Formats: sequence, structure tokens, C-alpha cells
Amino acid sequence: MIEYIEKFYGVNLMEHKAVISEDKSWPVFHAFMAVALLVFYMLCPVAPVRWHDLYLSYGRIAIISMAAVYFWKRRFDGVIELRLVIWYTLWLFVTRLLNTDYYLQNELDLVISRVLCCVVLPTGLILKPAQRERALDICIGIVCAFYLVVAILGITACFFSTYFYIPPENVVFGIDSSYFYNTFCYLTPLSTNRTISAVWFYICWCLMIYEFLKCRRKLWRIPIALAWFVFTLAIALSFCRSVKLAVCINAAMLVLLWGQKALHTKKAAVRALILAVLAAAALPLTYKGFDLITSGTQALYDFIDLDVESRSDDFLFTADGNGEVTKFSDTRDLGKSLSNMSNRSSIYASVVPAMKDDPLRLLIGKYSSKLMDIPHLYQNYPYYHMHNYVLQTLMLTGLIGCLLVVAFSVLLVFRMIKLFFSASPLASAAIKSLTLPLSGILVYGMMETVIFTNCADERAATDFRELAFFLIAGIVLAYYYDIYPPETRAARGSK
Repeated sequence: MIEYIEKFYGVNLMEHKAVISEDKSWPVFHAFMAVALLVFYMLCPVAPVRWHDLYLSYGRIAIISMAAVYFWKRRFDGVIELRLVIWYTLWLFVTRLLNTDYYLQNELDLVISRVLCCVVLPTGLILKPAQRERALDICIGIVCAFYLVVAILGITACFFSTYFYIPPENVVFGIDSSYFYNTFCYLTPLSTNRTISAVWFYICWCLMIYEFLKCRRKLWRIPIALAWFVFTLAIALSFCRSVKLAVCINAAMLVLLWGQKALHTKKAAVRALILAVLAAAALPLTYKGFDLITSGTQALYDFIDLDVESRSDDFLFTADGNGEVTKFSDTRDLGKSLSNMSNRSSIYASVVPAMKDDPLRLLIGKYSSKLMDIPHLYQNYPYYHMHNYVLQTLMLTGLIGCLLVVAFSVLLVFRMIKLFFSASPLASAAIKSLTLPLSGILVYGMMETVIFTNCADERAATDFRELAFFLIAGIVLAYYYDIYPPETRAARGSK
């Protein structure tokens, strides 16, 4: 019978079956590559010199090969959010040419990093729900295990106010130079600035909430909760206020998530009022909770009274006239920081005069290396970047690139809100919790640079934070479109 069909239609069914099998297995292989590259970038701070050598050879080949296969399979098809990211990448490439980087001798790695984000984003969208969940669990297991070890080592160095080095490149844990000068001791893992490393632990903190809500075996919730506490302590000892703000917003979101299930009242207005009050109360209580954690750490340190050489104290200013160093207390004036947005007001105010001095930038952007030259003339300090991912894209790619980024952000937030409040049985509490890290990174990005531009960590053009954002964003969008398919929305609109 099979031979007759093959002769009649002139096809080889066995070859056709192999093609179908290959097409079904490709999304899984794509997911494997996405997770593998995310882990690859995660290891960059461990051995940055060796990592860079690997990136120049195998890393670039892997990224370009993965992108080539993806675009051969999918072209430029996909949901609007994905197309916006692709269009942004294409426009960034064009602006590099318009800035005379014809051979990409200056910005090749920046372009490659944008291409990588283009192919990481659709990972969740091309997988089936079961495959998507499995891939996320595997990724979380690898990532959170790694950063749990990093957090423990960082907390150890911070608590004892010391530093130590790890092979093969003697990357430091702890404060070992005046480069990190401050009036208090804070977490410094893998020679990384605390405003960057705090996001590592924050993402893991969110993912532990996802695993806790998803876990069906109650005993597994114990190690998950312990890991979550370690990440909470790591965030507290990082003293990154933008990340703490993100956690506060997530706490309010968790209150709303709890209220959707727990509060039962016939009057929707009363229910909404109660949830609004509880969510608003969660914001200051969570922020104050970090102060309690750090003061508790200080009390524990004083109680134990360890006879350990506090070598990092040599690189800290004394907090009082007696030469004593304040260990775990943020000495910065919060009120003063809020009044001038931690000196960001001068950064944001430099945008308009910079554009007036260089109006062509509004159209074609600027080289990354020259991006801050004119803004520095109007700032009170030579900052490395614009401390806002939207403004950074404006300065880098001009108005068109900025609008593409804003459109993506607005659409993503809209999908997140709709998924978060969805009453569909497909939208479980665990799935809804995946909106937590996205909302937090977007809030963090309003005060730092983290997505769509060069990474603030100069060891690579992108990093774990951005790749994790796009991976999770693709998974959230996939769950959203499972509930609200584009065809269904179009049909409703035609009616």
C-alpha cells in the first residue's frame, strides 16, 4: 500500500517522515542552544579572559549558526513583539553603517548580541507547553544552583568583611581595592559591581517563587524556600535600591496574586479596595524588611564577635570619628537620593542639550564609545551610561530605535497585565509569577541599562540579565498567546 502511494504521488514517505521528525525536534534543539548560550554568558565573570577567547571563536560561531538556522526556518514570522525586536536589531545594524562602521570593526559584538536576543526571545514561543515547562525547569536548575553558590561565597566574604580569590584568573569575592570605596560593607561577587550582581540574585529570587508555586511535591518546597532566603539575603547585602524597589513591587504583585484566590466577596469594589490597600502596604513593609535583614546581620556579627581579620575594612571609609567601620548599614541619605534621583536628574537633563548640539544623533544614533561624550558636558559626573534603557537606546540608535523599544515595552507590559489578571484555568499562579522578573527588570531598567544596548558590565556585549529577560519574556508571551491566540482576537475584531 505504501509503495503504491509513493508511486502514485511520486514521493518518498520515509524521507517525508524524516523531515517531519526533524522539524519537530528542531524547537527542542533551539531551546537547548538558547539555554546553553545563556549559561555560557553566565560563566563570563568566572574567567573573563578565557571566556572572551572562547567567545571570539566558538561563541560567535554558535550564535551566528543558531540565528542562521532560526531565520531559515522561521524567516521574520512571529508575534508582533518578536518582530519589533527583529526590526530594532536591523535598525541598529543600519545605524552602525550610517555611523561609518561599514565593516563592523567597532560594533560587531554589539550587533551579534542583538541578534542573539532576537533568537532567544522566541524560544518559548516555538516550544509546546510541556516542552516549554521542561526547558524552563532545566534552565532554572542550572542557573539557580550556580548563583546559589555565588551568593553563599559572596555573603561569606561580606559577613567577615574579607576577600578571597578563585582560580583560574583570581577573580575576587569581597572588597579588595579602593575602587569599591564606600562607608559600608556590601556584597561583591566575582569582581562585579553590586548594581549588576544584585540583578543575578533578583532573577533567581523570582524563579524560586515560580518553582515554589509550581512544585507538586511539598518536601521540595523546603530547599526551594531555603535557596529563596539566601537570594533574599544576597539582595539585601547588595544594597542596590533599584533592585529593592523591584522586589517591593513584586511583593505587591504577590499580594494581588494571593487576593485573586483567597478573597471572596460579592462586591467587586470592596474586593478591589482591600487588595489595593494590602498591595500599597506591602511596598514600604518590604523595603523596611531589607533594613531589618541588614540590621539583623549586624546584630549577629556583633553577637558572635568573631576573631577574624577584616581585611576589607582597609578599603572603607570610617563611619564615625572613632575610626569604626559600619558593617551592614546603608549610610546613604534616602531622602536626599530621592530628591535628585541618586544624581540621575542631571543625567536625564543632559538629553535635550546633547540632541541640540548633535541633532543628527536623533536620526542615526551614535557609536557606543562616543555615546556619552556630549552628555558629559551637561552632567555633574562623567557617568558611563544614561541610567535608563529607553534613553540609552535613544542616544545609541536615534528616535526610530527608541520608538521600537518603547512599542515592545508597552506591548509586553500590556500582555503581562492581562495574563496576570486572567481568569483562564491555563493561567496558573506559577505561570502568572513569571511576570515578576520581567516587571522588576523593566523597573530596574528605568534607572540602569540592562536591555537593548551594550551591557553595563564591560566584560561582554550582553550578559545573563538581558538573556534571562528575553528568555522569560518569550515564555510569558507564549503562555499569553496560548490563552489569547492572535487568530481569535482577529476574529473578534472582524465581528
